[in-house]
Amino acid sequence: MYLPQEPAMPSLYFASTILHLYAAAVIAAERNEEAHLIFIDQPEGKDFPLYKLVQEWQSSPFKSVRLFHGRFPGVLNKLRKRKALFQKLEASVQEIRPQNIFVGNDRRIEFQYSMHVAETLGLKPVGHYMDEGTYTYMGRKDSEGFGDAVLDNLAKKLSYGFWWKTPPTIGGSDWIRFVHVAFPQYVHPILKQKDVIQLSAEGFKSQAIRSLSSAIISHYEYSGEALRDIQALFTLPHESLFEKHPRNIESLLKNLDKKIAEGKPTAIKYHPRNSAEDILNLEEKGAILIPAGISFEAILPLLPDNSEVWGDVSSTLLISKWLRPHIRVISVAGNNHENSALIKVLRDIGVEINT
Repeated sequence: MYLPQEPAMPSLYFASTILHLYAAAVIAAERNEEAHLIFIDQPEGKDFPLYKLVQEWQSSPFKSVRLFHGRFPGVLNKLRKRKALFQKLEASVQEIRPQNIFVGNDRRIEFQYSMHVAETLGLKPVGHYMDEGTYTYMGRKDSEGFGDAVLDNLAKKLSYGFWWKTPPTIGGSDWIRFVHVAFPQYVHPILKQKDVIQLSAEGFKSQAIRSLSSAIISHYEYSGEALRDIQALFTLPHESLFEKHPRNIESLLKNLDKKIAEGKPTAIKYHPRNSAEDILNLEEKGAILIPAGISFEAILPLLPDNSEVWGDVSSTLLISKWLRPHIRVISVAGNNHENSALIKVLRDIGVEINT
């Protein structure tokens, strides 16, 4: 006897960064659901190419993709646009009727308001936190202060409604039931009180994710094929930190010179907000220059298995070990005591600390 298949439950994913997008795509691809994506927290009037790229992504797990701007110039304009944003969110929740709502930062008003609307519709939505990076493991110290926990919490309840719930750390609000993370054993203690689910590392190497990465890289008129032979990728911090941590930079450049001398294809990825394209003239030394505007997350899925990632002390290395757990990741930490907490996290997850 034929039994009709039950329709997949609808889910709503909010993404404000490319890391959120990749996590959402991997999670949605593994769940039997009808997934919908909304990009949020983007400045009004500024081009956001990722929106169109995902719309055109043939392997996308999302049934629909929307873009709701969240940063507006001018106080009066911001108030007017914020009201319109709430109306669009309410309409989307009424249309999609999500049973699950995912976000990479539960402080986002779009997420909390959508959870509130879904509850008023009787949908009994389940809140999910997607690994955001360092906050997942180190917590957000500002959330512990009186200003955030009491004053800001009260101000938002009075401004938006008493449905607002200030998280004690990112991912820790009462809206969240499940947390999807790369390294479950090292999450912040508050997140350990939730239902913890480990993200699939293999999902970030899937053909679907690789095709998205290739599309993003092609947007910058660069070819993903150029990455397949890279054996060492060096990522540099913003130029303002060169003088602050000179030993780290010197060590990175020394190791970069060594890799080039050994004849290994070696690439350099500068910070996207530097004042010049190749501020240290590393291309002249033989390094392969990757356009700084390309998101690091888009590069990682296309690197070969025998590649290495080098950096100082940053979330970039955490993301490297998350998206590509089996490649070698090295931090030139030096005696950087001000980042000792992050260094501990990096060491815990398997990043080599080169002192």
